[in-house]
Amino acid sequence: MLFSFARFALLAVATVRHVAAVASTDSYIDADVGQSSYLSNHNMDPSIVDSPLFGQLWKISFNANEQFYAKPLVYTPNGKNQLLFLASSQNWIRTLDAKTGAILNTRQVAPPFLQKDIPCTDIPNTIGIIGTPVIDPNTDTAYFYAKTYVNMDASQQGVINGRYMFFGVDVNTLQDKFPPIVVDGSPADNDPRKYFMGGAILQRPSLLQVGNVVYAGFGGHCDLYNYTGTILGIDVAKKAVVANWAVEAGPSSGFDLNYLNNQGGGGGGIWQSGLGLASDGNRLFFVTGNGQGHENTNVPATGQSGCRTLGEAVVNLQIGSDGKLAVADYFQPYDYINMDGGDQDFGSGGLTLLDPTVFNGKGVSRMALTSGKNGKIYVMNADNLGGFKQGAGGVDKVIQTIVTNHAVFGGSGSYPLEGGYFYSTPVGYPTYAYKLGFDGSGVPVFTQAGVSKEVSAGRVGIGVPTVTTFQGKSGTGILWLTDPDAGLRAWYAVPQNGILKPIKMPQVNGLNKFQRPVFGDTRLYVSDATGTVYCLGSPVNLPLNCTALDFGNVALGSASSSYVNCTALTAITSLNGMTVGDARFEVKNSTLLTGNIAAGRTFQ
Repeated sequence: MLFSFARFALLAVATVRHVAAVASTDSYIDADVGQSSYLSNHNMDPSIVDSPLFGQLWKISFNANEQFYAKPLVYTPNGKNQLLFLASSQNWIRTLDAKTGAILNTRQVAPPFLQKDIPCTDIPNTIGIIGTPVIDPNTDTAYFYAKTYVNMDASQQGVINGRYMFFGVDVNTLQDKFPPIVVDGSPADNDPRKYFMGGAILQRPSLLQVGNVVYAGFGGHCDLYNYTGTILGIDVAKKAVVANWAVEAGPSSGFDLNYLNNQGGGGGGIWQSGLGLASDGNRLFFVTGNGQGHENTNVPATGQSGCRTLGEAVVNLQIGSDGKLAVADYFQPYDYINMDGGDQDFGSGGLTLLDPTVFNGKGVSRMALTSGKNGKIYVMNADNLGGFKQGAGGVDKVIQTIVTNHAVFGGSGSYPLEGGYFYSTPVGYPTYAYKLGFDGSGVPVFTQAGVSKEVSAGRVGIGVPTVTTFQGKSGTGILWLTDPDAGLRAWYAVPQNGILKPIKMPQVNGLNKFQRPVFGDTRLYVSDATGTVYCLGSPVNLPLNCTALDFGNVALGSASSSYVNCTALTAITSLNGMTVGDARFEVKNSTLLTGNIAAGRTFQ
């Protein structure tokens, strides 16, 4: 077959063997509780992923202008098939059969808030369910926040009428487990002057459930309006708000009753490019953005100093037995005031808690990572984050600062096997792998061990590096990354001679911003910027494996031709022809085989 481009479709009738599914595996939260982004339980075998057996199983689209900023969740109710739970910007929730994509249930929980009501286009058209929900496997309940209007009445528009509703729905039916909870108007526990106003605030980070309490972070819409970064906690047994913690509190924080005053509440949004809140069980970790209050100026302060203006900070909140939150520790970079002035948002990258059984060393039993717009990766002691100007000479007291001079959105991923690695993908740059090592006294030190040849999109939207292994085995690590231009990318997790070796992925459109692939059993799910949801996995039952073509540079007005070499992966009864999806290219089928083609036969 003489061909002029690599994008084509083969029409074949083949005899295919179906492989039985393995035991079910679920993703009922965004990655893992600590946001380490290492997942070992999804049967992602690199020998299958890096082969023609792995490909697109199905895809589905829904309403016009409907998008999925909340990541999908994968869950298996008792005695039922594994399902996919979707929540959209239009406040639609759906369940699909995770294997086939068949729609099981669908419901719009409330009219969505309209983007036209705010002069911020980060999320176009509608702003409904944006933060990733969480499913409680003990009760089959999915929890999430939906942005809507007062009384869920679409005619009551405008910022002042915006409301956030907290829902708990049965994943089997999508019906409410209890009446939706209005959280607007609840005062902050650490500054009662400040109360929650849903119209001026955005619920972006993935939700986290600790015991009976579901925690969520809130930030601003392009830093507009009078907002304060907030953590809300709702006790789902009591059906009530039990925690409302404000990032900026006290007399040094901003306070204004005029909701139109931009950052009048002090700012300090918690958004983390959608990355979830992290926890180790009794502590909550997150990173905040630009703030207006500056209690810390030139005087060094410990992380237990009681600072109440925690914009541009890594924060550790202690979770009380009643679900209440109190500051236990924090880290605020020595130059955070300059970061505020330059919009070097510290909170764009979220926080990663590393596996303490691997990532530890002298004086450090648990490590944490963060990075943001300011071009630095901070490696911290999670039990002593570093306070403010606690280092020698008034600089940062952290384990290590890696200066990259490149902005990061979405956070880091980690791999605790084969010596221990973490990964970072700055905007417009390659993906970097850093390996754990130790200095002469046993203190942990990371060094760059590898880099990808592929460069990420030169715009905001790169996802979170995420690593899977096949049943937790060394040597099977795969590093995954979503890209708003390139789609889905993957590499072998351990660099080879300083290079991350790529794994060819099935082509999907540019993926929606700040995503990560969500995994089921040998399958993964992603969504693109047009609202299409894809399922990739195996067995894909491809009848043929054909070589891709690279024509290199072809001058305008010139032509270039090449042959496609194909191998039959199974017995084919008839081959009807090959087509191209782009009118600028053509294919000639004059050498195409006709009739029966035996498995294993190669042809052009």
